[in-house]
Amino acid sequence: MIGSADAGSLDMTIASALQVNGRATWGAIARALDLPERTVARRGQRLIDEGLVRVSTYLDTTIVGHAHPVVVEIHTAPGRAVQVGQILSERADASSVSVIEGSGDLTCMILPRTLEDRARLLLDEIPSIDDVVSVQASTVLRYFRSGYDWVARELPPEPTAALVQDMIRPAEDAVPAEHLELEPEDEALVAELAADGRAAVAQLARSVGLSTPTVRRRLDSLFAAGALHVRTEVAPALHGLGLEALIWLRVRPDRIDDVGRTLGRHPAVRFCVALTGRSQIMIDCLLLDEAALYAFVTEDIAGLGVESVDRTGVVLFPLRRGPLLVAPTAVEPVAD
Repeated sequence: MIGSADAGSLDMTIASALQVNGRATWGAIARALDLPERTVARRGQRLIDEGLVRVSTYLDTTIVGHAHPVVVEIHTAPGRAVQVGQILSERADASSVSVIEGSGDLTCMILPRTLEDRARLLLDEIPSIDDVVSVQASTVLRYFRSGYDWVARELPPEPTAALVQDMIRPAEDAVPAEHLELEPEDEALVAELAADGRAAVAQLARSVGLSTPTVRRRLDSLFAAGALHVRTEVAPALHGLGLEALIWLRVRPDRIDDVGRTLGRHPAVRFCVALTGRSQIMIDCLLLDEAALYAFVTEDIAGLGVESVDRTGVVLFPLRRGPLLVAPTAVEPVAD
């Protein structure tokens, strides 16, 4: 039982419930949290309307599309990082775009479909953007945490179990699909859910011109195969997380897997990958403030036995997260 709470705490609780299951109905969330449905629906919808919570879906490109993900670090002319970042954010294959501290620095995750696309991206398309000074790329070798499964604030076990009981997920003993080819109807459904991950099945059916049972069957298949995941982005400040940082680590080859898996389970780490280049692991973390970042680096990371912290960059503006274009948002308590 969650019970009554002050306005800020209630908003955080509802946001956490949406991170557990972004497609749960307001009634299901209210029952799981033991709160009035009217209150949950009003406050939850307002969080979405104000852009503090955004529900979409995440397409696993290791199963669908054979993407070749790359982390791209871009140095721009002074004062042009945001403008260049906005251009990159509009790419269909962009997964994450961040402006980080420095004199015109951007870090992006881009998912080119083919090796030829990757070469064209790095050798032609990005360098040809006005005000791009230099480009450095690293190929992603393995995901330890990919972002969609990160929750800012854990709910107690009982409401969490209630929220996930109706979710379609791959069986624990299922063999992951090597590759899925999406039908045009699937592509249309994925596009609709990227824009609104809470869209009801009947609404999706009307939008793509299919029957409701057909849409439900196609979605169940994609979720069960692990190709499609619900993704809920929450403005970090809603949970009091005032600082986002990207950290590159140098790790001995025999320690990469252990370090990556450990960091992938850390509550502050939203994203963690192994990659090529001079750094072997990159993480995206969300923390309370600079003091918390200092403790995370000097205690949590240092305790893993990494060779060195190659670079740390505080995120100034997140411009894209998954299929969502985002902008800095000031958080104010929602009036009850």
